[in-house]
Amino acid sequence: MDRLEQIAATAQVCALILGNVETGDFALLPLTGASLTRPYLERVFWSPRRLRICGVTGLVNGCPRTALSEPLEDEDIRGLAQLFTEYCAQVFAERPELSRAAIERVEAAVTAVEGTLTAVLATPVDESVAWCERLYWLPDTRD
Repeated sequence: MDRLEQIAATAQVCALILGNVETGDFALLPLTGASLTRPYLERVFWSPRRLRICGVTGLVNGCPRTALSEPLEDEDIRGLAQLFTEYCAQVFAERPELSRAAIERVEAAVTAVEGTLTAVLATPVDESVAWCERLYWLPDTRD
């Protein structure tokens, strides 16, 4: 299973990235049964926009994941991030149970990171380097 398939299979919220790299025109196609009707796909793929599949993006356990089939410019990636943020807001508004689950996963991840940071900060700092530097600057009294 490649990365695109893995994200599509495991994401709670997922969208196909369609784009025309030459024109910088991109769109997200939600990967839900309702949106994948034949007329919709024909309108997207055979429109004057000439979009093709560029990758997939989704939320996996509350974390954004993206797999691209080709490299994109930084401004295109920023635009896709904005599109995906708007798409997630729409999905969460329509399905609040997803937003609650995503929030719980993010909170659990934040708690784990905070625990790791607390452990790192609680570890005593090794003073040996500072001691060696102070020793180096002492005057030499061997005359």
